[in-house]
Amino acid sequence: MSSSIRDEIVALTCDLIRFQGVADRHDELAANADHIAAYLATIPDIFIERSEADGKPALVATLHETRSPRLMLNGHFDVVAARPEQFVPAVRDGRIYGRASQDMKGSVAVMLRLLKDLAALPERPDVGFQFVGDEEIGGALGTQRLRDEGWGCAFFIALEPTDLNICYAHKGAMWVELRLLGAAAHGSKPWQGRNPVFALNQGLNVIEDRLPELHEEIYRTTVTPTVVQTAPNSRNQVPPYLDVTFDIRWTEETPPEMLSALMREAFPSAEFKVSRSGTGLQTDPQHPYVQQLAQIITRHNGHTPQFYREHFGTDARFYSHIGVPAICLGPVGAGLHSDEEWVDIDSLARLYAILNELALSA
Repeated sequence: MSSSIRDEIVALTCDLIRFQGVADRHDELAANADHIAAYLATIPDIFIERSEADGKPALVATLHETRSPRLMLNGHFDVVAARPEQFVPAVRDGRIYGRASQDMKGSVAVMLRLLKDLAALPERPDVGFQFVGDEEIGGALGTQRLRDEGWGCAFFIALEPTDLNICYAHKGAMWVELRLLGAAAHGSKPWQGRNPVFALNQGLNVIEDRLPELHEEIYRTTVTPTVVQTAPNSRNQVPPYLDVTFDIRWTEETPPEMLSALMREAFPSAEFKVSRSGTGLQTDPQHPYVQQLAQIITRHNGHTPQFYREHFGTDARFYSHIGVPAICLGPVGAGLHSDEEWVDIDSLARLYAILNELALSA
């Protein structure tokens, strides 16, 4: 790889990190989309579609006039919240530090430079590029919307951070909100009321019997209570109700219907609401497209990539859900969503080379 390509990927990553595109900052999301659009506008004779839903912008660029390229690369430019100083990029020791450097401004930078270089070829490959602004809050207004509006492909890659390994599966997600009703009473006379905290404890015991709490990494369904709130009350009052939110990550062995039944069994008298539900990712790691990619990675890395399953969700699930082989492949780094996020510059260069070789076969 020429130093100019590498240098531009670093510069683009740093520029993108400066945008504070959290979910409620529609102005920053729009500015980030403007920045991407301005770069795309410098590339002659490509096809660009920009759209927006509820303040969440998205752009799709293709090298041919099609809504279904053979290969679709996907990157998101929205981020999770951070301190202001985390949006000031720093380059040191072969790394780029800053919010979303690994997740996934570095990958978006690779996509932009790759698009420019592929567009300059006399025979352009059949590749599309999706840039979306709402992956961190579920993807419904970005990648899912684009899919539903007719953007298809034969092979889909979300450039989520994977340390240049291949993520071919991940869990589905479901957030369940329960309200356990009690009866208020003076704290000194609890027998005159009904304390919903005890109902919560009993229900958690039922869940623990079926799905014991994990203390090591195992790929199976988890049911995690994350938010517990009682009604606003005094310290000396039995609460009249209790609200609890569960973050459920499910595998194919325990689909949402089974888990909903478990929750109703554990909390039979609770008011029950599923506030969000998302499918998992499942792609055959032996699929020819996936194996071709693995061979390319091996050539560039000098070793076979790891095939693995992830616990959190990605936008790749929207395409695997309709039968399109979809995987995640992205750079090396660490500190996802933390105070010290970074991406390895060498791995961005290798990611570019891997995707370039794959694209040339499309």
